[in-house]
Amino acid sequence: MEKDSQQAEPSARKPWPVFMGWVGNTTALIGLFASLAGGVAWFVNHHRQKEEYQAKIALAQAQAKQEEYQASLQTYAEILKADPLDRSALDLQLNTAMQWTEDFHAPDLEGKSPAEQAASALDEILPILDSGLSRAKGSQAADVQAHIGWAHWLNQHIAHREFGSAAEQNFRGALATDPSNVYANAMLGNWMLQKRASFTEAVQHLDIAVSTGKARPFVRELQLGGLIYLDQPGARAELIKAVDQMRTSNEPIDEGTKRRILAFCFDSAVRDHAELVESLSGVPPDESWKTYLWLDDNAEGSQLQATAHDFIHANVLELQGNRQEALDTYRLLARKLKNEPGPMKSSVDAAIARLSKN
Repeated sequence: MEKDSQQAEPSARKPWPVFMGWVGNTTALIGLFASLAGGVAWFVNHHRQKEEYQAKIALAQAQAKQEEYQASLQTYAEILKADPLDRSALDLQLNTAMQWTEDFHAPDLEGKSPAEQAASALDEILPILDSGLSRAKGSQAADVQAHIGWAHWLNQHIAHREFGSAAEQNFRGALATDPSNVYANAMLGNWMLQKRASFTEAVQHLDIAVSTGKARPFVRELQLGGLIYLDQPGARAELIKAVDQMRTSNEPIDEGTKRRILAFCFDSAVRDHAELVESLSGVPPDESWKTYLWLDDNAEGSQLQATAHDFIHANVLELQGNRQEALDTYRLLARKLKNEPGPMKSSVDAAIARLSKN
């Protein structure tokens, strides 16, 4: 009897450990499921945040592409609130600030003068450029410092609130880092032309910028913009050299720029024959004639345009040494202009007198 009682006691105690084991397993499973649920939630949130981040980056890039630079910088600023050290967003924001500096135009602020509008825009640009310079190395640092110089030039030239040498110092600082830097050379060259500094050095810097093959449309904008209407010996010749290069390499040029170059270099009413000779002598005469026609390519030209072409062609013939052919062309023009007194007729009469001498 006692033996039976001893055998029954373990059987009575057995369900309790089994129950506790079941509870433990269940708790472990619940914990596992909770962990899995938390992981899924983290994954979903992370995926959503990544999509939101990419969408904001895409928006900022689209705004910059549409030349909405201020809006683009503000979008990057929102992105950087979450992670101020996001290097990708910082670099993209810096690139947009540099683009805005190159293609500078200030938002239209009601009640603000153009100078005040420019100042407001530059107050957004300069801190981003300065911050970018602290991160940049090598050629990128030179790019950024050159743009800082250009922003200071805009601050002086358009915003009218700076009068020091910060622009030139930054251009030359960029060149000390990278002597062939496209932006530093192009910007310094244009700055020197505008300031009427050394013409020879300015041209050298612009030529270096062109030779890099980088940022070509921007470089040409600074090169042509600095030379057009620069009333200085050599300016017309350098301008035609640049335009001739553009023609032979099929670079685009807008109609407004064409008209300004024609007026500055090939005005048929020009009173100073030496200016026209300089324009036509920038490259070999036959090349300058092709470049002239490339600039003045209006297919529906008037009779006035045809007469102007004849006048320029006569000058080209004279420069080529085709004295008799040039004289014949001038005489034909004189007959056409017999009853049309003016600067062109005076130039034609002077040319006839010049070539008729023994």
